[in-house]
Amino acid sequence: MNLRTWLLGLFAAAVAAGSAAPALAADPADPANGPGKPYLVAVGVGEFKDKAIHARPTADADAKALTKLLTDKAVLGIAPDRAKLLTSADGTREAIVKAIEAGVEATGKNDLLIIAFFGRGSSIADKPCFFTAESVFKDRAKTALTPNELEPAFKKLNGQKLLLMMDVAYKGFDAGDEKVVEPTVAPYIKLVYGDDDREDASLLTDRVVIFGNLPFRLPLTKGDHGLFYSVLADGLSGKADQKPYFTGDEPDGLVTIGELGKYLEKEIPNGARELGKTDKEKELVPFVIGQTTSRFWVTRDATLTDAVAKRLDAVAALVKAGKLTEDDGKEAANLLFRMPRLKWQQSLRKAYQALADGKATVDEVLATRKTLREALKMQPEEGTEFAKKVESWTREITGRYIKPVTSGELVAAAIKGLYTRAEEPLPGDLEDALKRPKELTRERQGELLADARVRLGHREDLDGDKAVDVALAMASGSLNDRYTVYTDKAGVLKMQSQLQGRFPGVGIQIRRDAVRDGLLVATPIKGSPAYKAGIQAGDLITEIRLEVDKFGKPLPADAQRVFSTKGMKTEDAVTLILGAPDSPVSLMVQREGLKEPKEFKIFRNFVMVETVHGVQRDKNADWTFYLDEKNKIGYVHVTQFIAIDLDEDGREEFGTVTDLKKAIAQLKKTGLNGLIIDLRENPGGYLSSAWHLCELFIDRGEKVVTVKPRAGAVREYKAEAAGDKSFEIVVLVNGNSASASEIVAACLQDHARATIVGERSYGKGSVQDVREFTPTGGQLKYTIARYYPPSGRNIDKLATEQDPTIKEWGVKPDAGFEVKLSSEELNDWYEYAQDLLVIPPPGKPGAKVTPEKDKQLAKALEQLRDLVKASGKAGKE
Repeated sequence: MNLRTWLLGLFAAAVAAGSAAPALAADPADPANGPGKPYLVAVGVGEFKDKAIHARPTADADAKALTKLLTDKAVLGIAPDRAKLLTSADGTREAIVKAIEAGVEATGKNDLLIIAFFGRGSSIADKPCFFTAESVFKDRAKTALTPNELEPAFKKLNGQKLLLMMDVAYKGFDAGDEKVVEPTVAPYIKLVYGDDDREDASLLTDRVVIFGNLPFRLPLTKGDHGLFYSVLADGLSGKADQKPYFTGDEPDGLVTIGELGKYLEKEIPNGARELGKTDKEKELVPFVIGQTTSRFWVTRDATLTDAVAKRLDAVAALVKAGKLTEDDGKEAANLLFRMPRLKWQQSLRKAYQALADGKATVDEVLATRKTLREALKMQPEEGTEFAKKVESWTREITGRYIKPVTSGELVAAAIKGLYTRAEEPLPGDLEDALKRPKELTRERQGELLADARVRLGHREDLDGDKAVDVALAMASGSLNDRYTVYTDKAGVLKMQSQLQGRFPGVGIQIRRDAVRDGLLVATPIKGSPAYKAGIQAGDLITEIRLEVDKFGKPLPADAQRVFSTKGMKTEDAVTLILGAPDSPVSLMVQREGLKEPKEFKIFRNFVMVETVHGVQRDKNADWTFYLDEKNKIGYVHVTQFIAIDLDEDGREEFGTVTDLKKAIAQLKKTGLNGLIIDLRENPGGYLSSAWHLCELFIDRGEKVVTVKPRAGAVREYKAEAAGDKSFEIVVLVNGNSASASEIVAACLQDHARATIVGERSYGKGSVQDVREFTPTGGQLKYTIARYYPPSGRNIDKLATEQDPTIKEWGVKPDAGFEVKLSSEELNDWYEYAQDLLVIPPPGKPGAKVTPEKDKQLAKALEQLRDLVKASGKAGKE
């Protein structure tokens, strides 16, 4: 995450102008975070010559209104010759492409390019397209606009800030006999951020995409405009700078991209609940990408423009009169123009406001500043402690990371990353010292780390171990390896379930209920504290009540204890609900059939994650595993590979392999001729778990996987026991089957032990080590090796990018068993698969695995039936 440094200098423009101009100018001297010389391309096409495409009158009106709004000097003041409007009269594909090309050419580094689309669209195959003024539905491949046409222009972006907004209805046409699949927004995301398969998975900064709706949602109308534009216009005009959306302790007169994103995410659902006539319409939500990695401001809050200008003039007058130095004036103007992030800066801003308003003297302000800056000072030993923690991380990485890297390079990345995230310019002497990082001695590295930390001082964003957390996260990112990450202590709580199969919490899966504006319990997790307390699927959580923090410590007297879930993001709710074992959290729940909300006080504990699912849950919420009882064909869905855990006597207690053994044993009691192992959407997990799972099915001594590290011996993992080969196996994979999933699928395929059905797997051929980082309570995960299945073939997709001689990657289905799903089929499958996870309330039947709803599974079942029949074990009527 490379946030730009906030540059000072607004005051110089104020003195030069000698008026309120800086607050109204289109290009204030804040190049890193302002709009520079903004440029707008607004496209609104709602009338079509082809009557097969239904009109959308609000599209033209929205594009026109946005152009008028953003050229208003009180809002942004885009120059008329830098605002290109295209409507149903002239919005052809060629004209749109030329307009965007012109916008890219006319903007430079730090200039803001705004591109907005309003209208209708469809898909070409499963790729999105936008209907232009000349579009003909049946000929849309030639007349509609696709991301491909815009790619050459977007590739020329070089340092511009980009805001792409799309309010497109992907329904509203007569398709005749043609089956039109639902498009995905992925091509637009790739258009803006580049290839999402690159090693560095972080988004490019200062690029934001706002989708007014996703393709499977219909946009709504509010009067003469679309709901998206109506809310957007209010936000851009200043409401996004008002409570509760503003950053800091008060509005500052600027609408930042972060404030705008928060405003849209809250107010569009509010509008949808008011305007929508069906539940589906009421669930309309925007989709905003990039707001957390971008700091630029977009428009002004016109209600505060005059007040800000008056204060800037007052500061300029004080400098002119010699009562403030020029440097102090720059500081004052910068703080008055835009709300700073840090509390001490916000306090200093208050002091300068009082000075500008004639309520404080210069001496009083300087005294306040001196006190605030004194509080920032950090002792050298604190810097040394920071350095020691970072150095312990560098020793770990340099010793075992898959690629050669020096500790000096990591230290340089940690320091630069720390200053980037702190949004402070790297001091010149530190920058010079880090120019040749490989030459830095261990002693010099420690000195530079300590010095860098002390200079930043005490501040809330770096308190405690936050500075170490930031430095390690940024240094990990410098390796350009999406699988090498540092997770802080709070993040570890959220991540524990992914590898260890257990996490401290209450044990529920939740999602937003946009219609009722609350958090819906999708399902409790079997055996969890929430399950035991009586929380049920379908419950609506309206409040979260806390007595202690997530680590079990009493909350401060002034801490917030009751949190309404109205407008709350799911990830924020998860953060509140997760916590240390034995600590309490209370959930207020609305339940169908109950007149009043009910409070559930739940004591958190370690929640064990089920990683082996079956066909259907019985009345005790346990899984059954027969998919075809007549032919004795079982089904297991392995969702991830967690480690084997041992009890005090050294016996296997839980884990993926343990649970799979239990499922197979249950099936074998009454007969097992064939087994489907579903690894679709399985992101992987522990290599040891994949190894021991393969051992269940192959001969003793047969190779499972070979691991090749950069340093150290190559290790071959072989089956140490004779596996069960008394039944046939089919393995299901898809594009999200990764890592340990691919080890299992490739091993069973190479030994001809299983038929592979579905789609090619993800292609992650690397091995990571996960270790606790005791200095902070965080966690390290870093790449240490590459793995190869028994045949020695390449699995890693990244290897094909690094070496053009390598052509193959991933695990491909066996010949004749590739079954691809369209995007529409995939969406349907996701919904169906999610329903299977739900533990129903007492007395209600659970969902059942149904091959008729899943053509990949149907193919797997067909293959097993054929194999069972050929073996002579088929069931009889």
